[in-house]
Amino acid sequence: MIAQISAYRIGSGSLTPISGESLVSNLSATGEYLWLDIADTPGEEGLNHLEKVLGLHELALDNLFDTDRNPRLLEFEDHILLGARFIKSGPDSLELSTIGIVLGKNFLITAHEDKPEIISTILARASANSNQVLNTGPDRLLYLVLDTLTDHYYEILDELSEGIDAIDDRASELIQKQDVVLQRDILATKRQLLAIHRAATPLRDALLNLRRTNRFLISETAELYLRDVFEHILQLLETVETYRDILSSTTELIMTAASNRMNEIMTFLTVFTTFFIPLNFITSYYGMNLVMPEARMAVTYPVIIALLAAIIAFMFVWFKRKRWL
Repeated sequence: MIAQISAYRIGSGSLTPISGESLVSNLSATGEYLWLDIADTPGEEGLNHLEKVLGLHELALDNLFDTDRNPRLLEFEDHILLGARFIKSGPDSLELSTIGIVLGKNFLITAHEDKPEIISTILARASANSNQVLNTGPDRLLYLVLDTLTDHYYEILDELSEGIDAIDDRASELIQKQDVVLQRDILATKRQLLAIHRAATPLRDALLNLRRTNRFLISETAELYLRDVFEHILQLLETVETYRDILSSTTELIMTAASNRMNEIMTFLTVFTTFFIPLNFITSYYGMNLVMPEARMAVTYPVIIALLAAIIAFMFVWFKRKRWL
């Protein structure tokens, strides 16, 4: 797959697309920096060009385009590599994709597979916040990228929260019947929450480690904004854990309701069977193929019927007092 590289020159309140051939001249411009957005992995020639022009470390290039490895943070002499995850909505579940980010003194690189919609969102936010992003350095653009990822997590979490409320309402009605679809929805929602947790956790760790990186790459102002993103990530993870606890409680409610229902059925069947134990004994006794003196008496039949009814009535009252019914 051929890599697509989008290059932008940022500075003096403007964001201008440029060609790849003019990277060297734009890197030396005073008061400006570059944003390179790379979709898919470039060939060997493209990697060598990035290494030569931007001075990237070999490990930075290897990890920048390694989408199978867990995101992490690596610090080099004059640039920082960190990874994050963004979430794509699949047909049946949420899919995770990795975005690699390199922060340099006068450039920022974002690398990913395909062309995700979140990059267009970042570009739109950068253009809309010209005073905050286009007049500062690449560290402020880094904040914008991470903040957009965090907002993206919250958008998906808000959608899931509505589904969790619906699940909770349906579980409250699960007293007389089981809902297999509901249990399947709970499992699917748990998997989606796990996807959000897996996406946000590396970003939390990266932001935490950023506090111990090269100070000249991140200004005090940008550090303040990155700390705000870090607090949002912590709040997001706490919310995810809360929702997971709610779903776990709902699952326990479903299992308890099913167990109680099974106990009610077994109790009914046991009591129903118990009623017939003395009845079966009496009917079996008189059903023997023997000549019994009382069998010739006219009152024997109604007396036995009355005895059977009395036994049933007695057992019913007794079970009621014992609260077995």
